[in-house]
Amino acid sequence: MTSLFTGVANLFRALFDPPYRTVLATGQLPAKLKRRTFYIVEEDGFEEQAALLCPCGCGKVLYMNLIPDERPCWRATRHPDGSVTLFPSVWRKKECGSHFWFRRGRVTWCKPGDEPSDALRGS
Repeated sequence: MTSLFTGVANLFRALFDPPYRTVLATGQLPAKLKRRTFYIVEEDGFEEQAALLCPCGCGKVLYMNLIPDERPCWRATRHPDGSVTLFPSVWRKKECGSHFWFRRGRVTWCKPGDEPSDALRGS
């Protein structure tokens, strides 16, 4: 029964929940971030950070470092269709506690109790 529910939820998401839009920002983020938008900040051709509004709706801006020499670090992969995958997962240990994967422009929530072995450790 659980797999049937998961299948229906995934079909609903694919039909009615469009992926996040990807925006490349040169030098800095815009003053106000838009909902359902994934931002990548580039400086001199290098991706430095990613940002999005927390998908739980709390309104907080989530920043993910993309510079490999700094920790924690995430890796953003841009796909030919314009979507982005972020690795590892994003886990807010404070405030709202959101924990999710961002794959091909879509948020996939982690199950309660899942321990994110790579959530704060890049690479």
